[in-house]
Amino acid sequence: KKVTAVAFVDDILFWSSDEAYINELGAKLREQGLLLEQEDDAAGFLGVRMSKTEEGFLEMKQTGLIDRILEALGLDSKLAKNKYTPAEATPLTRDEDGEGPQGSYSYASVVGMMLYLAGHTRPDIAYAVNCCARYMFNPRLSHENALKRI
Repeated sequence: KKVTAVAFVDDILFWSSDEAYINELGAKLREQGLLLEQEDDAAGFLGVRMSKTEEGFLEMKQTGLIDRILEALGLDSKLAKNKYTPAEATPLTRDEDGEGPQGSYSYASVVGMMLYLAGHTRPDIAYAVNCCARYMFNPRLSHENALKRI
């Protein structure tokens, strides 16, 4: 196993311990007619930053997207209090009689960003985000608070 290739639609990321293996594979693919553009690093690949841990594992992070979500919600990462779980123990309900939304942001937009995040690098928040997604067209204050908890 000389080269690891990660593909998504029309993006391909090559990873290897030796750049020569990547160059060799790239040349073979070009010979077969594949149009390849070379980037210097993987920092922008689908908005995902990749790094290798001390244990040799590949770690994927989307800190840029997380920062955009925090900014949209009006939260400061330095002041935010961590929770042990992304959702309350009780189910998130329709809350028809609850107070209306008070945020100056697009609830649907934030939910969309969180769905992307949950689907790519944060599967641990998927259940909580999907619970919030059920109320994208009529969010209440309780739903906004659930988003902020995540």
